[in-house]
Amino acid sequence: MNYFRSKLMGLALLAAAVSFVACDDDVETSSLVLDQTQEATVTAYLYAELDKTELGLEHAPNGTKVFVSVDNSEFNPNAKGTWIDTVYVQNGQIESVVPVTSQGVTVRITPAEFVLEQKQAFNSVSETLEKIFKKTGGSTVGNVKPGEHRIHEITYDDEDFDNLAEFVDRRFTVWAIVNVEDGVKEVAGAEITFHNGDWSTTVTSDAVGIVTVALPKGEATTAVFTYSKKWEVDNNNRKTYRYTSSVSAYNESSPALGDLSFGEGTLYE
Repeated sequence: MNYFRSKLMGLALLAAAVSFVACDDDVETSSLVLDQTQEATVTAYLYAELDKTELGLEHAPNGTKVFVSVDNSEFNPNAKGTWIDTVYVQNGQIESVVPVTSQGVTVRITPAEFVLEQKQAFNSVSETLEKIFKKTGGSTVGNVKPGEHRIHEITYDDEDFDNLAEFVDRRFTVWAIVNVEDGVKEVAGAEITFHNGDWSTTVTSDAVGIVTVALPKGEATTAVFTYSKKWEVDNNNRKTYRYTSSVSAYNESSPALGDLSFGEGTLYE
């Protein structure tokens, strides 16, 4: 008899425990209910500087992906996660129907990055440059309430690739004293190296001492060459001298002829 009584009491306790757990689950589930039945419409126009020969901005390309999102905590402070809608640019705009509350929600619009050739302005070194177009952190529309149709505008930022290298073509006459009897004169046949910390190139002056060289845009450089200089009058004794000249930074190509003066050089051997 005691055995059956103990068995019945054990079953009753187990049933109570199950009932208690189920009750807790119901409470937890009900506390995370999200009412997303109220809606509003958000239209966004997306612009980018795609053509610097045209006035104003251009529309972002058709098919560019855009994420529209609202944090679930807007509907319930205890909720985690995010409501997300993925839309695509068409004729420069996107439209999304978003869940909202009567208190208003914040809608975040996050355009995906894209890469495109940007047409450069008149007289630029390059006709086009490949650019990264992005809107870091996206953009927000605040206090969106039921039934509203909100209009928003977003402009992409454009960035150069880290390996961008543009060059400008320049022409110079090379002047130096390579024969003490002649004084300062054009130097023909000199192998001149133009360089800075990240780059170098070597060109040879022609029969009248002119060099044509492609220089990094906007960067100052140094030009250097060595020459077997006649350094004494009335004999043909020669020694190797090094000649150095500073070259200004240039931002555009030009057929104009400039001067590079190297002076008398310094003894190198």
